[in-house]
Amino acid sequence: FQSWCYVDVASCAKTTNAVYRSSFFPVDSGVDLFYSYDACNSTAEEWLGFYEGDTLGGIKLKASIPNYLEPMIFKRDGEGDVISEPGPEYYNNSIPYEGVYMNYVNEIMRIAKGDIQEVTYTYKSRSSLLQHSSSHYTAAVQ
Repeated sequence: FQSWCYVDVASCAKTTNAVYRSSFFPVDSGVDLFYSYDACNSTAEEWLGFYEGDTLGGIKLKASIPNYLEPMIFKRDGEGDVISEPGPEYYNNSIPYEGVYMNYVNEIMRIAKGDIQEVTYTYKSRSSLLQHSSSHYTAAVQ
């Protein structure tokens, strides 16, 4: 835990304290809060090393896909048409999932610059679906 405090940026400008704009509020929000570790007798080195570093260490994630929901998550058939209801292809990991969610995760991986090494998408088990037949989402995480 590193101590920090919100500061008056104008007052800190007269010192050698490092000051950072809070990223909690968007720049266009009209809220300009600044904080400092130095002003609170601490340093930002540990946090900045965590923030800018290899935070997750190149992890590999596995995501279970509960169902198709076009345009969010879907697969295509052999002719390239979107499949609306899961069939045998749902259990075939050689047919890739497509959609907004996959694009989003790919963008996060690009931004992470190797911090997230890989995401493998897979299906919910047939036995879990039998046990939780009322919810594909519950079946996907059980």
